[in-house]
Amino acid sequence: MIDKKLNSSDKIMTFLLFVVIAVIPLVCKANIITVSPEEYGVIRSSQSVSDFFSYSKSVMILIMGVVISLFMAFQILGEDGFGINFKSKPVFFALIYLIFALISSLFSGHLRTSFFGITERFEGFFVWACYMVFMIVAMAYSSDFKRLKIMMYIFFLSGLFVGLFGFLQFVGVNPFENELYKKLVLGGNSSGIKIKFDSVFATLYNPNCAGMFFGMLGSMFAILGVYLPKSKLKFASILLAILLIICTIGANSVGGLLGLFAGVGFIILISLVCLFKKKRYFYTSLVILVLSLVSTIALFATNATIVQKFNIIVNALSSGEEMTSSASFYEDIEINGMRGDIFTKAGVYSIDYNRENTQLLFNGEVLVPESQEKMESNETGTKYVFNSSGLTWNLYLYQMRGKDVYVATLTGVDSTGYETSFIFGEVDGKLTFLDKFGYPLDINKETKSFGFEGIERLGSNRGYIWSRSIPLLFKNIIIGAGVDNFVFEFPQDDAKDKLVILGNPYVIVDKPHNFFLQVGINTGLLSLVLMVAFFGYYIIQTIKLVVKENNNFLNSIRLAIVAGVIAYLACGMTTDSVVSVSPVFWALIGAGFGANFVKGDKGLEKANEN
Repeated sequence: MIDKKLNSSDKIMTFLLFVVIAVIPLVCKANIITVSPEEYGVIRSSQSVSDFFSYSKSVMILIMGVVISLFMAFQILGEDGFGINFKSKPVFFALIYLIFALISSLFSGHLRTSFFGITERFEGFFVWACYMVFMIVAMAYSSDFKRLKIMMYIFFLSGLFVGLFGFLQFVGVNPFENELYKKLVLGGNSSGIKIKFDSVFATLYNPNCAGMFFGMLGSMFAILGVYLPKSKLKFASILLAILLIICTIGANSVGGLLGLFAGVGFIILISLVCLFKKKRYFYTSLVILVLSLVSTIALFATNATIVQKFNIIVNALSSGEEMTSSASFYEDIEINGMRGDIFTKAGVYSIDYNRENTQLLFNGEVLVPESQEKMESNETGTKYVFNSSGLTWNLYLYQMRGKDVYVATLTGVDSTGYETSFIFGEVDGKLTFLDKFGYPLDINKETKSFGFEGIERLGSNRGYIWSRSIPLLFKNIIIGAGVDNFVFEFPQDDAKDKLVILGNPYVIVDKPHNFFLQVGINTGLLSLVLMVAFFGYYIIQTIKLVVKENNNFLNSIRLAIVAGVIAYLACGMTTDSVVSVSPVFWALIGAGFGANFVKGDKGLEKANEN
């Protein structure tokens, strides 16, 4: 694959980029992570968590970021191999964005999280700095036509490796259910671990992340496979595109399919509108359009899960209502004197608080416990068990360890074993609703929201998260909350709405499920404007070059990369940046800029300026 004419520096960088793009997405290992003091007792009640998909990838990203930076520094100083145009706009963007990120992190009040990332995500400032390194180096590497073709093969291998893993899950063979695989790949801490989703997730954390990855590379190789002149890469791209599209469908991710449709659809539109004089692109686009319509009809005719998800979205947007099956059993919480009322679809359950003599009432009538026993926990107290409305209710009465608060906790357990708890305690002589750490919550406090009223359950409750996240943008205009600090910025004390919409007053919302909200809140609204302008600049620059130049092979690569970038950004409307996918994306957009620096009409020589 590597051209013999490449010098030794180029070959080393080829290997390093191969690790970033094709190896890091595959990395999985069981790790027991100690929760930092910034998180413990604030958003997490356990002192450690198990991690399989993110921590090891983040470590690999940091290692490769440092190695590639050092290698490029020695290469530039030694004048061996390719260099970097430090005056180019991608370099300027990376520098300015990292300044926003650094300032936001330094002023965040959560330094450790800002620089190393929140537990289970691990996407702090240092990781984002590595993303920028990957983009810049991928740009410089791909600015030579010979290396650009090699870069396409690296992306090909990335899609192939992860795609084969996803395809196995699609056909019902999940390596994570194999004990030998878990022992060899995940490590010794994987004993007894079950990692299972109902949809394809490959090695990418969850089906939404998988949908983002497969939609991005699926769009890219679909365009490559159709638009490239006859070549080995063309036929290989067609086969890979089929594999990746199957995995996108198998992930059952609306975001992934949205990305796939957006990526391919955008290129079709551009080809029909801007490239109509180039008949090759025009007629090819018409064929793709017809095939896409037929494929979409076939998809909706055969995939009930996707149809149901789209029906929910359409119904919510048209009538302002979600499917009733997604509504919470719990409807409200109120405190009246020394009584805590929990309103449910079955009736009102009440905590009649009197310390050790607290009683549980249903619609005003005292319930008699079926059993009682001493609590088996670090707390000393009594557990009472009731059965009502098809649920098991556990009432715990105890003195909270380390606090001068006597607590009455009511936990409803449904038929699947899912628990929903309500914690009440006496504070300053008044019955108060408490968070899971024993701190008072004002359940009548109004939380700022914007939009999505009545359709908060849209997109698996994304409507609720987005409506509470949008106001945070205007709280973080210039200086953001800090890289990966969204969890601390989100109104986690919004107990009533969390109960009604999310089904649990204590759910911790740790991500906005939107790449753009994530950037705007963490590093500031101004940094988001900068990033959107940067993406727009790249897309417009590429379209202008494709219209202007006549090298079909190079233009096909340019259009394919744009398709992948558009797919990622479209999927980013419903999915966050994660360490499983982002290194590939930032390397991809870097390669896109590199391809634009190649002169298509003059022997494909490297451009000297932006």
